[in-house]
Amino acid sequence: MPKQLTKQEQQKKSKIINTVETFAIVVFSSFLMSVSTMIFLNPVKLYAGGVTGIAQIILHALGLISKGKEGFNAFEGYLGLVNFILIFPFNILAWFKLSKKYAMYTTASTIIQSLFLSLHEMFGKVQVFYDATSGTYDVLSCAIVAGLLGGIANGLLMRRGATSGGIIVLCQYLNLKRGKSVGFINLLVSGSIMAVGALLTFFSGAEGAFGAALGTALYTFINFLIGSLTLDWIHTAYNKVKLEVITEKGQAIVDDLMKELPHGITIEKGIGAYSKHEKDILNVIIQKHETAYYIKAVREIDPEAFVVVVPITNIFGKFVQKVIDM
Repeated sequence: MPKQLTKQEQQKKSKIINTVETFAIVVFSSFLMSVSTMIFLNPVKLYAGGVTGIAQIILHALGLISKGKEGFNAFEGYLGLVNFILIFPFNILAWFKLSKKYAMYTTASTIIQSLFLSLHEMFGKVQVFYDATSGTYDVLSCAIVAGLLGGIANGLLMRRGATSGGIIVLCQYLNLKRGKSVGFINLLVSGSIMAVGALLTFFSGAEGAFGAALGTALYTFINFLIGSLTLDWIHTAYNKVKLEVITEKGQAIVDDLMKELPHGITIEKGIGAYSKHEKDILNVIIQKHETAYYIKAVREIDPEAFVVVVPITNIFGKFVQKVIDM
């Protein structure tokens, strides 16, 4: 008969499994983001969001300055290196100001993504949405697929308590610590990338330079929009929900939750209409991305607990937001 694990052993095993699963998702998501940039954006001279887009702009600008109009893509082989250099300071911010485990996963994603982005020659051999007859790409299809892949990758990472690093780390810090608008920061960065990218296209001397510049801005915007909508569909990190738990083991659940998780819990008493047994009713307001952690913790103590998750529109009063260091 297999040995029965203690609660501490079960929690340790669960954390090990969670770490392995998270790392696997970090690798897969980093690969998706690299594919999005190298296969779908670079060939059609469009820009990724965040730090990767800034790295593309720097390299394209260097190409134009040093080698003229023919040098637009001359430095693409350095994209992984420049991406890593730009993102690294944000990872330090995550380590000291957010959460160490969050920072470790984010740094792992940064390193893996930068390594993939360095495989310029390998990715350059893959041509998708390319018409060999005319020698042109379907730019709209490339922008849409790149947005989908980027949104899926970021959504998967955020559901596991990680990110691809860069601007999103700064957004989370300013939102969690200072209440600054994430949307405004993203809009500012995305708008700047679109504007500068369009200018670079204009100065690259492409045929119909003005129309090409407008096309770069438009298709880059489509890429950003699709990515944002996909991310929201997979994971909305800043929405709030109310968790209501009906259980006969209320105090044990509260004691366990309060050890590791950041939100206060209200305990009420109730009586089951059919059973006539006294029940504890636990109410806690949490961030949407914390739901899985809370439900898992509740189930470990009381598998029979009745759990209700209710979306919250507005909160008035003190509410703690933080990245969980699981």
